Amino acid sequence: MFLIFALITILGALAMFQQKNVIVAGLCLVLTFFGVAGLFLVLANPVAAALQIIVYSGAIMVLVLFTIMLLNSHEEEPAIKARPIQRWVGALLIAIFGAFAFRIVAGSKALAAVNDKALPVEGMNLNRVGEELFANHLLGFEIIGLLLLAAMVGAVALTKKEL
Repeated sequence: MFLIFALITILGALAMFQQKNVIVAGLCLVLTFFGVAGLFLVLANPVAAALQIIVYSGAIMVLVLFTIMLLNSHEEEPAIKARPIQRWVGALLIAIFGAFAFRIVAGSKALAAVNDKALPVEGMNLNRVGEELFANHLLGFEIIGLLLLAAMVGAVALTKKEL
């Protein structure tokens, strides 16, 4: 299951970067968010998975897509000439760097130490999420709320010339 959700996440992110249309790129980002939610389910954390779907896939992406649609910035770019040499060289470099990074991570002492010890897993519930959010992270929660409010006001101010 992990590999399936990891592939959904990675393919959604890669598809997002390949899109010329901003709306389609936003929808690919939603696919990536659903893949991350699936990874949370694999980690036995259904609360984080539900929050991922509700907060990111729901609220944030609706805000982003409405902002894109309101600003009319979703026009497609003209097609450019294909450069197959650059694509092949880029793919080769990605494969080389990926193999190098995998070799470094697989041979690290920290990974071996984590695999040797079994870490205790604590269950996550909504009470614990609420306590962490409002006890330890209240300032960040308030700042993010103000940032989202400012983004909404800015989007309306940019689209409506006569307020």
